Amino acid sequence: MKMMNIILSFFILVIFSNVKAASFQRASSSNPKSIGLISVNQPIVTVTKYSPNYHQILDEINKFLREQSEDIKCAYEGTNYHWVISNFVITINNSSPYLSKSIPKNKTEELQIGSSYFITYINANINHLFSKYMHKYDFESNYDENLNVLANDLKTLIYDPFDKNFKGGLIKYTNEPENKKLRDSAKKTFYELVHNSEIEIEGYFIKVTKDGNYEHLKQNKSLYFNIRLSEKNANFKYELKIPIPSVVKLVNSISGKS
Repeated sequence: MKMMNIILSFFILVIFSNVKAASFQRASSSNPKSIGLISVNQPIVTVTKYSPNYHQILDEINKFLREQSEDIKCAYEGTNYHWVISNFVITINNSSPYLSKSIPKNKTEELQIGSSYFITYINANINHLFSKYMHKYDFESNYDENLNVLANDLKTLIYDPFDKNFKGGLIKYTNEPENKKLRDSAKKTFYELVHNSEIEIEGYFIKVTKDGNYEHLKQNKSLYFNIRLSEKNANFKYELKIPIPSVVKLVNSISGKS
């Protein structure tokens, strides 16, 4: 069963909602271009004010998201970096009036579908940024400035136009529930999640090599990042460190090495 996809009519892009493996399309020899990987792990949903009473519904939401989606791994020509997001957490502010009622009342289905809409919406924007604009960032020097630009670019894509696009019907949905009440509740939940949540992504930016050899990753440091986004803020931190083994294995797989 596929994740309920959102078609963003104001983007010309493909939403990857259920992708098991990347389709690495090599450029022709007459016009060689670098191949950059975007990898996004499955998300985890949590809340700002936790209670043991919320354990079951959070578990059901996260189980639903795991079943409806898989890790995203896609490749694009012409990018300078591999962008590996190894941790992806959505923190819900459950003190907001609407969500503070939905979660304790165990409105599981509305929360599951609304969360899947939100996750797909985020992934679509991350893919759009990577495929269209990754060439403009320089993560080999001036890390601070470039990460600041990227974090704010993500905030601009995800949050800034949302109200206008949502209320104007520019966000289209497929595989919606047949039940109108559930359908409307899921969209309302999606809307509330955008306005009452924080997105945290962490991982690595790794420079694309010309020869496709990434054995150096086991010894050399790469740019690690942690970005936190909300409708009001875009914050980040970074350091240089050796990527974790799973990231090294993933990037090596591009060239058939492991």
